Amino acid sequence: MKPSPAMTVPSAPAHQVPSAVDALPAPDVAIGWLAAEVEAYAAASPATTAAQWHRVRARCADAGPELAGLLDEAEASDGGKHLRPRLVAAAYLGFGGDDRALLEDVAGAQQLLHLGLCMHDDLIDGDRMRHGRANLIARYHAGDRAAGVAEEAAERQAIAAGLLAGDLALNAALLALLLVPAALPVRHRLAVEATTAVERTIAGELLDVRSELLRPDLAMPLHVAELKTAVYSVSLPLRLGAIAAGVTSVDVIRCLDRVGIAFGVAYQLADDDLGLFGSAAATGKSVLSDVRQGKRTEHIRLAHLRAGSADRATLDAVLGTTTATDDDADLVRDIVLRTGARDEVAKTIDELIARGIRLADDLPAPLAAYLATLAGSMRSRTR
Repeated sequence: MKPSPAMTVPSAPAHQVPSAVDALPAPDVAIGWLAAEVEAYAAASPATTAAQWHRVRARCADAGPELAGLLDEAEASDGGKHLRPRLVAAAYLGFGGDDRALLEDVAGAQQLLHLGLCMHDDLIDGDRMRHGRANLIARYHAGDRAAGVAEEAAERQAIAAGLLAGDLALNAALLALLLVPAALPVRHRLAVEATTAVERTIAGELLDVRSELLRPDLAMPLHVAELKTAVYSVSLPLRLGAIAAGVTSVDVIRCLDRVGIAFGVAYQLADDDLGLFGSAAATGKSVLSDVRQGKRTEHIRLAHLRAGSADRATLDAVLGTTTATDDDADLVRDIVLRTGARDEVAKTIDELIARGIRLADDLPAPLAAYLATLAGSMRSRTR
């Protein structure tokens, strides 16, 4: 590690260091303390996000029952591992932040931003499941159909609800950052970071969708992964946590960005692997979704590039077919395996993780170690 004044490793307060690590060398104690504190925060993260929704509800108390109902459904959409709030907490604590209220507001805003982008992503992809259960769009559709609303009208209502709920979440996230208990310059920086990340995520989402019209070997899935996933899912949470903790060094923020991009692209590649080779029970999403949409993942790009004419024709015939079956998906998986595309993607994931770990060496040791452990878990992701 190469410490600088802006990168001082915070010492763990004695009352916060678990007794089980008291006998370990000082760096390991600090690392253990950070992981324990992040996990403790993560356990309370869903409640923190709910509190953010309650603030929206309070601001809109006179808006009527329809909006109240939408807010209820939006709040019920929260779930998952709260990875992004964990990263906010890790960076905030790793750089010496000690204001719990500030951490909760920043991390809660990050989770709201994630929820809003997920709602819009489900709309774009036509997905009706998230976290292994019906998403907000599906719940609105089912509710209206049960009430006797015609199919076409119910579908339109559901799409409108998903769009507006996503807008609400994104708006609430940005407002939350502008209202955090911090000095005005800090609030301004947090809001600018978030809005800039959203712009890049939109660019990635658009590129992802438009790539479906391209020949698979001409797509740029690694660039899509950086823009659509890595920027807001890993880089942004780390930057928000550091800024909230008082980090002003441009070099430190750039380092966090590079670390976040490396880990974030690896995360997306692992997610793409699960989307093709995982199970709906494990991922909470249909394993046919990416095949039917014709997603130009790195698996597909490499397979198409390496395949013979017969296999390439099979990929062209199956990918993007909305009626693709499990047998069709098996054909795609077989080609991806036989061409070595899956092995190549696994190698890329390992290289990205190694790069992120090297870059993180310039961060406080506890934070670098926490990120390395978290990134290593991507190799054995089950959902």
